[in-house]
Amino acid sequence: MHIAAHLTSTCLAVCLLSASNAWAGVPEQHDYDWLTQGKPSGEMVTLVHPDGRRETRFEFNDRGRGPNQHETIAVDEQGLIRELRLEGKAYMGSPVDEHFQRHPDGSATWQSPAESGRADAAEQAYYVASDGTPEQGAVFARALLRAPGQTLALLPNGQASIRKLTDQTVELDDQRKTVTLYAISGEAFEPSYLWLDEQQELFAVAYGWMGLAPKGWQDSLPALQARQNEFQADHHRQLASELTHALPTEWCIGSVNLLDVDAGRLLPNMTVRVDDGHISDVGRNSHVDCNGLTRLDGEGRTLMPGLWDMHAHVSIGEGLLNVAAGVVAVRDLANDHDRLMAIRAQMASGEVIGTDIHVSGFIDQRSPFAAPTGRLAESLDDALAMIEWYAERDYPHIKIYSSITPDWVKPMAQAIHGHGMTLSGHIPSGMTAERAVREGFDEIQHINMVFLNFLAGPKDDTRTPLRFRLVAEQAAALDLESDAVADFIALLRSRGTVIDPTVTIFDSMFRHRGGEVDPNYAMVADHLPPAVRRGFLSAEFDIPDDQADTFAASADALLAMIAKLHRAGVPLVAGTDAMAGFTLHRELELYAKAGIPAPDVLRIATQAGPRVVGVADQMGRIAPGYRAEMILVEGDPLTDLSALRRVHLTLRGNRYYRPSELHQAIGIKPFVAAD
Repeated sequence: MHIAAHLTSTCLAVCLLSASNAWAGVPEQHDYDWLTQGKPSGEMVTLVHPDGRRETRFEFNDRGRGPNQHETIAVDEQGLIRELRLEGKAYMGSPVDEHFQRHPDGSATWQSPAESGRADAAEQAYYVASDGTPEQGAVFARALLRAPGQTLALLPNGQASIRKLTDQTVELDDQRKTVTLYAISGEAFEPSYLWLDEQQELFAVAYGWMGLAPKGWQDSLPALQARQNEFQADHHRQLASELTHALPTEWCIGSVNLLDVDAGRLLPNMTVRVDDGHISDVGRNSHVDCNGLTRLDGEGRTLMPGLWDMHAHVSIGEGLLNVAAGVVAVRDLANDHDRLMAIRAQMASGEVIGTDIHVSGFIDQRSPFAAPTGRLAESLDDALAMIEWYAERDYPHIKIYSSITPDWVKPMAQAIHGHGMTLSGHIPSGMTAERAVREGFDEIQHINMVFLNFLAGPKDDTRTPLRFRLVAEQAAALDLESDAVADFIALLRSRGTVIDPTVTIFDSMFRHRGGEVDPNYAMVADHLPPAVRRGFLSAEFDIPDDQADTFAASADALLAMIAKLHRAGVPLVAGTDAMAGFTLHRELELYAKAGIPAPDVLRIATQAGPRVVGVADQMGRIAPGYRAEMILVEGDPLTDLSALRRVHLTLRGNRYYRPSELHQAIGIKPFVAAD
């Protein structure tokens, strides 16, 4: 992986030392590689000064994105942060400038682009920064390990605890180390994990495709990741055992207002009977035979088909969030094959809480801006061989990415279609979306790619964050009534090309400014764990003051384009590519904000996914012969789409879940009252 403005370890250390001349003595130095797919793509250097202060520089490059941060931390004898300074830029380029200070009177103050605050009695509380380097995790872990009960109150708010999980021996040549895996709970929806060495210094963090390890020790990371995955799976197995409710082979749910998605209307006083996971009868309460069967009482709530998220990158923890949100199926658009198959099997069996998973292969070409996921092709022959590999494993769909050479698209499309698979993706850099559709794209991911058809020139490298910035700056000026736009939409309609807008991520990117809660999550933020809510205060994208109105107008233009596509008959699917569950609800609300009628939005949410992946005869309706994948919601989503946030039950065949219980288990204030 290419590293923009790459700094070597030596340079990083020199920079740190030159910035620290006022500190006496020789610091202890810890050097780490940031790894993407096992290859260095950045690094971290931490200097531990004789006075105990830790100074860290951290940077990596991910397709032209990535943090570049300088952090200093001083702690007291309990390991609590006494002073913190953090400067640089965040992953998407927004400025980072955070300061925390504990004062002699016991009070503490903090300031960042996202917030400022003061606590008058902060002696026993640990300050959690809103951004920062992986070294912060180790500082936090050491403080928790020293704390009574290994639990600490947090600033600005919340509480966290730590638990030791296991020891593991790692080797490098003739060196052997024992490293320990810890889980920190309380900050987010599920525990965070890190590995410390015998001196309780940071050894590794493992995030799947990415991770951190001491220089030279990168070969130890896969084994640590595998061990960590086992404990993460155990955590979710325990949740499933506590929160899954079993149903007999035959059961009924009655006294519901049934949403007829096709007709866009509610049918009152209805009962649904389920036999062996499939709907066997639907009718008025008195017309369906439920004698002797377990009967769930809908109490006048709305029963409707479950929701679909057509743009996910599945992790084991997302299953519970999705089910609590009424999502019963997702399409994964890039993942590690073995990891994905394992999670898919665990969720299908009910071993962990989750959804159906519809898989997609993923192919990008090796380049300085290649995706950090999947396999990377060195040549067209490599790409064609990868298509064969996916076909042999019964993948129905392949997504390609921004670094693919445009001239590869047509032969790749022919090979993909020859195996009966469909093709989607980012539009490769240097290629127009029109050409991609004409040469075989069945679907386009992300609404910004539609705009780039008109905004990107042949020399614009859309492998980089330019694909966001260009749309933010120029989408508002695109004439959506022009012949060029009309002709392109006509092409999409004639080819049946599917558009997966994922517009929520762009709406946040173009509208959200630091210091305010992201407007796309403001309606749920107060329900979420404190650290998650606090994350919504930090903007990823740096929006200059003089461009804020332009960026917001561009966000409006994206919605206007989505409405035009829908009115023209271009098929849309609802996907997120962001926080599971909550983002899908917002995605659907934005479609309604764009002007798509609520009945049509609900068809997109429940039926477009099954149609695109080829299971429309099994899912998306509450009718005899269909799978019993249903949700019971409080309110009428035909008149108020926010009712989708108030899921009372998620019914999956012979299992059901109460979202109020699921939410409480992971630190979320429920959206509906528990029975």
